[in-house]
Amino acid sequence: MRDYRRFYRQRSIGPLIILFSLFALPLALTIRSGVWEEGTFTLRRIVSAVTDSYTRRILLFTLKQALYSTVASLVIGLPGAYILATYSFPGKKLIKALATIPFVLPSILVVLGFVIFFGNNGTLNTVLMSVFDLSEPPLKILYSFGAIILAHTFYNFPIIMSIVATAWEGLDTKLEAAAATLGSSPRKVFRTITLPRLIPSMISAAVLVFLFCFNSFAIILVLGGGPQFTTLEVEIYRQARMMGDPSGASALAIVSMVINGILFLGYALSQRTLTVAETVADRAFEERKPSSIRAFFIVLYSIFTILFLLGPIVSVLYRSFLKTASRSGKPTFSITWYRKLLGLEHASSHMSSALAALVNSTLIGVAVSVLTVTLALLLSVSIVRRKKSSSALELFGMLPMITSSVIIGLGYVLIARILRPSLLGTYLLITLAHTVIAFPFALRTILPKVRSLSETYLHASYTLGSSPRKTFRMIEIPLLRKTLLTAMVFAFALSLGEFNATLILSNSQIVTLPVVMYRLIGSYHFQGACALGSILIITSGLAFFLGEVAKGDSV
Repeated sequence: MRDYRRFYRQRSIGPLIILFSLFALPLALTIRSGVWEEGTFTLRRIVSAVTDSYTRRILLFTLKQALYSTVASLVIGLPGAYILATYSFPGKKLIKALATIPFVLPSILVVLGFVIFFGNNGTLNTVLMSVFDLSEPPLKILYSFGAIILAHTFYNFPIIMSIVATAWEGLDTKLEAAAATLGSSPRKVFRTITLPRLIPSMISAAVLVFLFCFNSFAIILVLGGGPQFTTLEVEIYRQARMMGDPSGASALAIVSMVINGILFLGYALSQRTLTVAETVADRAFEERKPSSIRAFFIVLYSIFTILFLLGPIVSVLYRSFLKTASRSGKPTFSITWYRKLLGLEHASSHMSSALAALVNSTLIGVAVSVLTVTLALLLSVSIVRRKKSSSALELFGMLPMITSSVIIGLGYVLIARILRPSLLGTYLLITLAHTVIAFPFALRTILPKVRSLSETYLHASYTLGSSPRKTFRMIEIPLLRKTLLTAMVFAFALSLGEFNATLILSNSQIVTLPVVMYRLIGSYHFQGACALGSILIITSGLAFFLGEVAKGDSV
């Protein structure tokens, strides 16, 4: 057994060294760049960043939009949580499935979907103008504060709905039953018994959404429409890439990391107070059929959810097959954008680089998936099999989740300034940055399955004389094969759709699908962007499908 423990301790050495190099080193360079000037330690840049009126305005707006987005997500998500946790109705599984859509979509795809669906010439305005015979689009919300809040709400209200509904479904309702027996009205029971037990889950979900909105980048960059709606993440990108001031960007990154740390601490504390009943089987009341008036509101909410979540996605897919001969011409069905994407037809503007972007994204994604899953597998088995320091190892593996991808990209920009890499070296840096971003998700996919494996198989293998290495190769890896495949697909999809770190790190010679999509959106070439977006939708959908299959197999 000493050989057994030693073997799994050794499995963690490689991943820890690599992860430290890939994550901690760029982060350390970012901090050093922000507090080191002319060979001496100084807080001048950070103090200047905090006291400067322009930076304060950006920080206040970042907090403001995150707060408004969180409130909007709560307003839309909480009724959904109530409906899912309390009632049984046709289409409930569909609503739950649709609520997972934002979790698997790249941020740049959400931006594109909103432009196509809510734009002046978008799907929603086109339908409204046709139905009500209007000459002007009635909804003009893009490139505004409202567009930012709406996009963030789309992206995050399913988080509120899922977390609160799960907590609500887990409540033991014997207390409610006892209160009702003693004569309390349903409203009083909800106000005095149910709601206090749900508040921790609401706070936990709200803090998580606030954290995501605070670190939002692509949505602000595109839908904000200008410097008036700049946030910390966008300003970090602007200073690092457009103004050539990585030290100033690093100072802002330190401010952002401090705030992120406070928010993450708040989330961790809320998780500790999150109380869920022991099992759903202990519920005193099962899900009930809604009354007629409640059924009406459930139908309205379901229709709203379907349109709100599916509308932008379906619009992207539909728009990718349309072509118009002129601006005023009638759109017709065509696959010309896919032909141009594959190089089968002559393409102009940024569309000409789409095939190169597809090849680049695919190669980088494959490399990221192999590297990420290998590291996550080795760290997972080490966390589960060793007796000491397992919690610390798991925490270290999840650290990249509390750092925004823009800041991770900034760290790699600083590495590039030191190394001055060749074209191949820049590809490598992008691959490594994607690996850092994808690693926590791969670890969260693989680790639960490793924990569920019985050690009986391992002990039987050792009894028959197999070495720990052979047992790991012949027993554990085959048992984890489906989970590893799922993690690889997830890592590939995350890399394929990664936009934030790629935009700040890549140059004109290296393009990926999200970067080309961003350029096409900026040049109003929406059909080409939709064709690229459709590829991302299919890939993300495949990743989610395989993930669900793996969950089903592990039950």
